[in-house]
Amino acid sequence: MAISRAGFLKGLFSAFGACAGSGRIFAAPPGWTPPKAPRLVFGAVSDTHLRTSVNGKGRGKHWPDKYLVAAFKYFRDQNVDAVMNCGDMAHRGQILEQEFHAAAWRKVFPNNRAPDGHVVEKLFVNGNHDVDGAGYGDFVAKAFPDPAERAKRVIGTDVAGNWQRIWGEPYAPVWHKVVKGYHFIGRHYGVDEMETAKFLRAHAKEWGLLEGKDPFFILSHVRHHAKANKALRPFKKAVGFFGHWHHSAANWNNVHFYTSFPMIQIPSCEPRGCKATGSAKRADKVEFEGGEALGAGRQGYVVRVYDDQLVISRREFGIGGSLGADWIMPLGAYEPHALSRDELKKHIGEPQFRDGASLTVAEGTMPPPADRPEQPGKPALRIDIPLADANPASRVYGYDVVITTTVPAGDAATVTADAPKLCKSVYAAGGNLPVGHEPNGGVTTLFVPKAQLPKGDQFIVAVRPVTSLGTSGRPISCSYTRA
Repeated sequence: MAISRAGFLKGLFSAFGACAGSGRIFAAPPGWTPPKAPRLVFGAVSDTHLRTSVNGKGRGKHWPDKYLVAAFKYFRDQNVDAVMNCGDMAHRGQILEQEFHAAAWRKVFPNNRAPDGHVVEKLFVNGNHDVDGAGYGDFVAKAFPDPAERAKRVIGTDVAGNWQRIWGEPYAPVWHKVVKGYHFIGRHYGVDEMETAKFLRAHAKEWGLLEGKDPFFILSHVRHHAKANKALRPFKKAVGFFGHWHHSAANWNNVHFYTSFPMIQIPSCEPRGCKATGSAKRADKVEFEGGEALGAGRQGYVVRVYDDQLVISRREFGIGGSLGADWIMPLGAYEPHALSRDELKKHIGEPQFRDGASLTVAEGTMPPPADRPEQPGKPALRIDIPLADANPASRVYGYDVVITTTVPAGDAATVTADAPKLCKSVYAAGGNLPVGHEPNGGVTTLFVPKAQLPKGDQFIVAVRPVTSLGTSGRPISCSYTRA
């Protein structure tokens, strides 16, 4: 049965899951205007991975500390009370690499103080790259073949002693600090996960961790796992932070509920940037394409705690700017939790194209692989998708694309119900970069090899913007006739 073009578009994406899967997509959240007087402000970074040169004796040329320094400077300008780092400060477990991190800290917070003199607390934990083995991989073994010399170079030889010397504070496997009345509990990498729950249970009554609405904070390099999560369930007021996976904060799926409270992954601030998304494939194996176009964001958070809510601002420190609207957690609203996926869906809204936005579809060639620039490109259909930024509260992070065969019917193309379809999904260009800094005005380009196109000479190409929470906006479309 033939249906009209308008009718086709209305129903096309309702069946998208049948041809392209229905797993997580991509997203950024809506925004609220926060109050003006936070009771606590702290910055959060992770996985800075500063490296030495190839001989292990100086700073790595391509691993500058400028992104970390930029993050610290931004935190300083936001008048933070503390800075959190969830580990992997060093890349290959060398003392010198963690000292690079400490030097960057002292550039911005000399004597652990802000320009007005107030103390900025360090909330740091080691990661696996800091302390695993005698220097990550065999790099240190090759740079320093003498075992005695090598032992002097790596953090893992004396974790506690090196921590004391580099950071000027005692090392404790699980530590506790209070900043402006708020409790922080940190666990270093390699310490048994159950120690966190044991520590909390021992002090729960003394610190009021089970009463009232004020949150407290748990940080580690790697998230807790099943047994530890079960032991942590009574602590509903907690907000957890962890690093390790380098996933971009432009994806709302960085908020996890392994236990009764949110565990929020901190993205990477290393020189290479956080290119991973945390959700790269659909359930039926259809892959999202164009991940290289996301951009190498160097990211982190600023967390503000008010009387009635906690606000997390997502920042990029390479170019500088916001990754989208803030994440909001009303205090005391734990069942259902405000940051749970079902609750977020009620607020995120839909990414939308601007009125009059249009696709550009033309003949082209596939770009050659990055490692083989001399390789000739294969014939392809080039689809240029305009930035879907009509709803600033819901930053687009990907697009679903459907190409289907049409049948001429006067001025209006039609499509049969069983017409061949090709379904693809593509990341939005610049999705890891600050809002307003998307390359090429935010246009996302998808190349479809001609060999993949459905049989026929005339097509409708339809595109809808999507978010990580499964919300999607209205599609736009155009016709294409094969040359």
